[in-house]
Amino acid sequence: MNDCLQIIFSGIVAISTVVYAVLTWKLVSETRETRKLQITPDIHAYFEKSEVDASFVYLIIENIGYGIAKNVKFQITKDFQYYDFEIQKLADKGAFKSGVKNFYSKQRFRYLFTDLSKKYDEKIKDNVKFLITYEDIYKKVFTKDLNLSLDEITGMGIITPPDSYLGRVAYELKEIRNILKTDKKSDKK
Repeated sequence: MNDCLQIIFSGIVAISTVVYAVLTWKLVSETRETRKLQITPDIHAYFEKSEVDASFVYLIIENIGYGIAKNVKFQITKDFQYYDFEIQKLADKGAFKSGVKNFYSKQRFRYLFTDLSKKYDEKIKDNVKFLITYEDIYKKVFTKDLNLSLDEITGMGIITPPDSYLGRVAYELKEIRNILKTDKKSDKK
């Protein structure tokens, strides 16, 4: 009977050891993946309308990853055809022209892209394509091929008054200015 109990107990200890080893292996794998996530940069680009005037469109480039992107390069493969001014061309923007040596987590660049109040129908059908190449801290290279089209942001109007704090402050200041102007005009009469 004693030998039988020792065999059963040894079997339970062996099974527990195997289960513990498997759980430890899974925990170590999960920890590696979490560590990898914490050092991996993830650069995205998108269009955003202005909070104050919905006709102004900005190009946002942002590192939403937790890691630093190093040696970031932008290569325009198809440029936008309807810039309002030469100075708005992407090729002349700092990040596109010179690249970014260190692109930190949560860092973003915001460039005025276009004004949709002019040539709306042509602009909305056009797009811009560019390639982003960057490295993480271990020199692993990442490449993203982006195709951004302005028709993705159509239908997004603005709320009056704006729903953000800064937008609301700007709106209220404008209202105060208008009230003061009308008071000045009534005083002159």
